[in-house]
Amino acid sequence: MTIIASDTISIAAEGSAPASAGPNVVSVVVPLPLDKSFAYSLPEGQSVLPGTRVLVPFGRRSLTGVVVDEPVEDGLDLSKLKPVIDVLDDAPTFSPELLEMTRWMADYYVCSWGEALKAAAPSGIDVESQRFVESTGTVPGDSLRRVTAELLQEIMRRGRTRVSTLRSEFGGFSGSALATLERLELVRLETQTSTARVRIKHERCLELTGDALELEPEVLRNAVPGKKQRAVIDVMLGLQEDGTKSPLQSQVLRASGASSSTVKTLVDRGLLRARDIESNRAEDASPGTSHERKPDPSYHPSQKAAVDAIADALHNGGHKTFLLHGVTGSGKTEVYIAALRETIRRGRTGIILVPEIALTPQTVARFTAHFGDRVAVLHSRMSLGERFDAWRLLKSGHYSIAIGPRSAILAPLDNLGLIVVDEEHEQSYKQYDPAPRYHARDVAVYRAQMNGAVCILGSATPSLESWVNAQGGKYELLSMPDRVPVKGRAAAQLPSVTIVDLTVEKKKESLDGVISAPLKVAIADRLRRKQQVILLQNRRGYAPLVECEKCGWSPECPDCSVTMTYHKATRRLRCHYCGRTERMTGKCGNCGSSSVSQLGTGTQRVEEELSFLFPDARVARMDLDTTAQRHSHHQILDRFGRGEKDILVGTQMVAKGLDFEHVTLVGVIDADTGLLLPDFRSEERTFQLLTQVAGRAGRSDVKGEVFLQTRNPKSPAVTFALKHDYEGFADYALKARSELGYPPFGKIIAINFKGLVEHRVSALAREWTEAVIARAGDELIVLGPQPAFIARIKKHFRYHTLIKVPKGTSHARARAILRRVRDVLPATADGYYASIDVDSGGI
Repeated sequence: MTIIASDTISIAAEGSAPASAGPNVVSVVVPLPLDKSFAYSLPEGQSVLPGTRVLVPFGRRSLTGVVVDEPVEDGLDLSKLKPVIDVLDDAPTFSPELLEMTRWMADYYVCSWGEALKAAAPSGIDVESQRFVESTGTVPGDSLRRVTAELLQEIMRRGRTRVSTLRSEFGGFSGSALATLERLELVRLETQTSTARVRIKHERCLELTGDALELEPEVLRNAVPGKKQRAVIDVMLGLQEDGTKSPLQSQVLRASGASSSTVKTLVDRGLLRARDIESNRAEDASPGTSHERKPDPSYHPSQKAAVDAIADALHNGGHKTFLLHGVTGSGKTEVYIAALRETIRRGRTGIILVPEIALTPQTVARFTAHFGDRVAVLHSRMSLGERFDAWRLLKSGHYSIAIGPRSAILAPLDNLGLIVVDEEHEQSYKQYDPAPRYHARDVAVYRAQMNGAVCILGSATPSLESWVNAQGGKYELLSMPDRVPVKGRAAAQLPSVTIVDLTVEKKKESLDGVISAPLKVAIADRLRRKQQVILLQNRRGYAPLVECEKCGWSPECPDCSVTMTYHKATRRLRCHYCGRTERMTGKCGNCGSSSVSQLGTGTQRVEEELSFLFPDARVARMDLDTTAQRHSHHQILDRFGRGEKDILVGTQMVAKGLDFEHVTLVGVIDADTGLLLPDFRSEERTFQLLTQVAGRAGRSDVKGEVFLQTRNPKSPAVTFALKHDYEGFADYALKARSELGYPPFGKIIAINFKGLVEHRVSALAREWTEAVIARAGDELIVLGPQPAFIARIKKHFRYHTLIKVPKGTSHARARAILRRVRDVLPATADGYYASIDVDSGGI
């Protein structure tokens, strides 16, 4: 439904007859949680295509919206329409295919079309206005209501501040109170329109002119006076001989030691020509990638069967989804490369999704070795300029392959022929905030279907949803049960797995740290043999819990309902949810006792113990703390891959997709870390993590070994991982899921609520939940509302309501009910938020 964008933003009647927008009227969606498009006027004779970005007035601000092909109601009074402020694009930003896909995302994930389009565009290109507020200095009277007076005091305390910041950080914010303060001239509101934060960057390149090239090199050198001018000519001639006819001016200046004024003189003399070209900052996003062509591999039988099946699907055309279930080390990446080679040969494009930014350097290196400069990288660690250049060059066809984590599924590629989702089971493919809260795997399947493309979902431990889809015939199952043969011999063996019961080790008094005696012996043996070790501890920091031995006090984050983690390297306590840090005093904050213990184990404690036990070992740590800097993932993995480090200890970053031939031992410090979470997927995720990290060992000609340290040796997640038995685990887990109606035998939708004052969040949650129950009747099972598992994060209290969609109710029906509730109740109001998470990923 399109509504008129007038000074009052009135909503069209539900029964209005639709009509196409005329040549001077456009329908625009904006990046707000509003399930509507808005009608705006264009100047006489001007028209824009769907997918074009426009700057439009919206209430008291300006927003970047997108023109869409939506009907508007009959009888529009054009005099009441607000005009488009500016057309921001020469050509549409969004192709018809991306418009269609984002519209489906908006419908399926119960968000607005504008929110989905915002997710598909690179950050920094929007133009929008910001509202600022400040006190006028006028002394208020005594008649102000308490809420209004408190808001005024907060504004006076802060000084000039953004209204959006005030709304999100001040629990007493009220839009009506702010309007009252402005009406009484106690505050001043100002609107400022920002420019786009990123744009095309140009660089200057130089060329020798025709006149200069007609001269012999020695004559040319003698034709210019001055040492610096001759130095520039020498560099240009040298580059010319090497085949570089148009080097960057910055490159020439560095090599010659000259300045830009020297170049200008040579340009003025007619010996050099300068011109500006568009820069490609995306080339800096993937250091150390190789463009050296790799020979095509020889495939083992199950690999060849998978390659042939996918090639047949590409040849036949049309959509098909494959679940490639291959054990760790079975050569799934070579299957992806073969499929992509066939796709490119047919003139089509491809997207390769990986679950972690940490995997991107290795993945990019393997693909660029085969596809050279056709490959672009997209991920959140790139600068705005790098990401923008990668995005626009994918859109223009300069690149035909996009590689990256979750958001790369929205890459603006035309003529898609292949989408690969590597490690498709990974929860990092689920987007939580902001909307759309999509799952990249499911979007990949839908986008492939839209484009008549092939989709490959690859994993050694597929999600139970994908496994059921394959068993039911929705996907075609391709199995690769063997590892790649080593050096012409039989297939490499899966590693042997040993369970170390930490309870027994404690009773034997052989556990004097976090590394058990059997694991110590195994590490020492690998170090002696000059082999490498990977250790997994899925908690960062030094001690996850600090506790007073006398009164039981633990330091809690004042802004989150979690205890703070001790980081020994900085001697500070850190909250892993909001980033707040405090000094570690060593004394109890309650009773003042010095008997404060550092409990639990983080990656820093493991690293410290390794340094004590094996002082000659070279240890690298990989977690969020060590990978915060640009390209740090690549640097750590590169050093480990070159053999400069003996032991790599880290969080789940080290468990997925890494392939190092000299790693023969993997140790899991605490296999129980995720088992006790109140999440129906906790067993599945633990089994997947243990199986995946075990697969890092023994991928070459030496058999690997894995040690799982646990206090729950009889847990199914552990016992099935011991045998590398995915199908056994799947049968066990699916039986329990079926009995409880959990996915894949039902759908889960969460409604999450947050805000600064708990009773207001609780009231919002009750209002929404009661509205859902009233409309759903017995069609849905509604649980809640109740406080979230972590009840407060970044000062915001959190509640949630879970909705189970039973077999008798269609998913579309459940979403329609939620949309009707969303139409009636506000999703955002004065800093309080309700968000819908379809196919909820858990707690």
